[in-house]
Amino acid sequence: MHLLRAIKAFPAKRLARLTVPTAAALKDACGSFEGVNNHLEDEKGRLERILASFQDGSIRALGNRDIRYVTAGIGSHSAVGETQVRKLLEEIERRKSYRLVRAIFKSLLASYRTVAVRHQLRVFLIRHFGSLPYNVQQFAKESGILEGDERLTAFSRQLSQSKDILNFCVSKGISSQILASEYGTELKLASIRAALADPVPDTIKELFSWTFADINGTPISDYYEAILAPFGKVVPPAEVQKVLMSTLVKKFRDPRIEEWPRLEGKSSEDRREACLGTIKRWLSIEYLDLFIKIIEATAVDRQFNPRKRFWLRYFERGVISDLTLVLASDANAVARRTRGQSAESEYMKWASLNALPDQSVLLMRLGDLVIAEWSHNGAMRFWKADSRSAPQFHLKDYSGADLRSGSIKIKVGSGYRDSIVHTPNGQWMTWASNAIEFHTGVRV
Repeated sequence: MHLLRAIKAFPAKRLARLTVPTAAALKDACGSFEGVNNHLEDEKGRLERILASFQDGSIRALGNRDIRYVTAGIGSHSAVGETQVRKLLEEIERRKSYRLVRAIFKSLLASYRTVAVRHQLRVFLIRHFGSLPYNVQQFAKESGILEGDERLTAFSRQLSQSKDILNFCVSKGISSQILASEYGTELKLASIRAALADPVPDTIKELFSWTFADINGTPISDYYEAILAPFGKVVPPAEVQKVLMSTLVKKFRDPRIEEWPRLEGKSSEDRREACLGTIKRWLSIEYLDLFIKIIEATAVDRQFNPRKRFWLRYFERGVISDLTLVLASDANAVARRTRGQSAESEYMKWASLNALPDQSVLLMRLGDLVIAEWSHNGAMRFWKADSRSAPQFHLKDYSGADLRSGSIKIKVGSGYRDSIVHTPNGQWMTWASNAIEFHTGVRV
C-alpha cells in the first residue's frame, strides 16, 4: 500500500524532465551484456560443441572457459571418456596454464570413483605438481592421493583411529570441499571399513557422526554395505551392534517398512539382499529380546526363557521375514523404560494393543505363516499369510480380536485346535515346531 501511494503521489511533470542522455547511458550499460546473452548455450549443446572440436582438430581455438567446463564433465558425463580426457590433458599441457592444472585436480576429486580416468589424471598432476597451490600440495603429500589407491586405505585407517577427527582433518588439509567430493565419499567409506575391522563403540559413534554430518537426505547405498558387509557371518559386540542398527535405521529407516536404495556393480542384488538379511535379523532379535524382557517384567508365569530359546533359533536362521511388537499400556511402559536405558535404542518402535494392560504380542511372519505369540498365558495362533483374516503388520493400533480371530487349526497332540497353549512341561515347543514345518517346510 505504501508503494501504491508513492506511485500516485509521484508528479507527472518530473517524467517529462527525465533527460535522454540518462536513458542512453542506461542503454549503453546494458548493451555490453548483449553478446553474452546471444551466446548462451544449454549444457548439452555446449559440451557437444567442445567435444566436436576434439574430433576436428580445432581444440586450440577453444577458450580456457570451455576447457574448464569440460574438465567438470570428467566422471559425470559419459561422453567424456578416456580418449577425451587424454586429448584434454594434452591441450592443457600445451597451454601451460596453472589455473587449468588446478581445475584438473578438482576433477580428480570430483571423479575419483571413476577408475578409468583416475590414473590418467594422477599421472598428469604428478608432472605438474609445482603448479598446484601450496595447500593442495600439502594435502596431496599427507593423503597420498596422487600415489595410488593403496594410500587411501592407509590414510583412512589413520583417520578412523584418530581421537579427534575434526582436528585430524584440519591438520591434513581435508577441507569441506574435499569431503563433498567423490574422493571424500571414498575416504569416509574406507574409514568405516577400517574402524569396523576392530570396532569400538565410542569410536564408531564419533566416526558416524562425522561421516553423516554433511549428508542431507538418504545416503548412497555404499554406506549401508560398508557397515553391514563385514557382519554377514559374524556378529559384532552387542554395544557396537546397537550403534550400527541405530545409525542405519535413522539414515535409511526400518528396512522392513521402507525400501533401501539399490547397490551398483557386480551381483548388486545379491549383495543388497545379504545386507538386508543381516539388518533384518539383528532388528528381529532385538525385538524378541525386548518382548522377553517385557514378559519377564509383567507376567506371573516363568515361560520367558523357554520362549526365547525356542524363537531365537528361527531368528538366527533369518527365516522371520517381518515382525511387529504390539504392547498394551503396562507393557508399553516397561518397553519405554527398557529402551530408555540405552540412547542407541531410540530406533525401536511398536504398536498399541487394546487389551489387558500388561499384555503384549509378538507378531511374526515365517514363510507363508503369520504367527501371533502372546505373553502371559495367551496362546500362540497361526494364519496363512494370504488369508483375509491374517493380521497386518506395522499398524499403529491393534485390538485383541485382531490377533485372535480367524486363526487356522493346528495339530496339538492327537487333535486339532485353533491355538497352542504354553504348557509348563514344554510340550508346546514340539507342537509349534511341527506346525511351522508342516506349513512352511522350515525346520530348525
